[in-house]
Amino acid sequence: MLSIASRLRLPAYLGWWTMAFALLSTMMLNGSHAVESTPQAFLTSIYKNYMGSDASGLRWRGSRTAQYFDPALTKLIQKDLKESKGEIGRIEFDPFVDAQDFEIENLEIKVLSQDANAAKVVASFRNLGQPAEITYDLAKTPKGWRVANITWKRPDSGNEDLRSVLSRPL
Repeated sequence: MLSIASRLRLPAYLGWWTMAFALLSTMMLNGSHAVESTPQAFLTSIYKNYMGSDASGLRWRGSRTAQYFDPALTKLIQKDLKESKGEIGRIEFDPFVDAQDFEIENLEIKVLSQDANAAKVVASFRNLGQPAEITYDLAKTPKGWRVANITWKRPDSGNEDLRSVLSRPL
């Protein structure tokens, strides 16, 4: 049986290197969160940016927005950036930790429900010693799982969600 390289009259090593290059190129062109196969893996890949003593969080605004949010929420975030003209805008905190500062411990990510196109996932953790619970509505897009909405559980003021915050007047 002839290999693909020999059928194409290519040296065997060239066929191997061509395939390796194609695979690596495909992996590099995908966003770092674009290929996560499960809702839990997608959120875990986000929260790894918030864990540890040298954690700096996630740069989720601007050109990276679509790596984390579905097209509709990306559009709202981009609108907020444009309307705020370099100021803080409607979002005064990091939506993934529901705070400006963070020191995340005891992270637990639990899938509440999932079908082929959507999932509801809860991230529970302690931030600066205080309990936090954030619920994610995720959507399966052609580029992988993306955040369709975020709901923050706030015991003293009630729940609030990202889509509602972004839909308010500035």
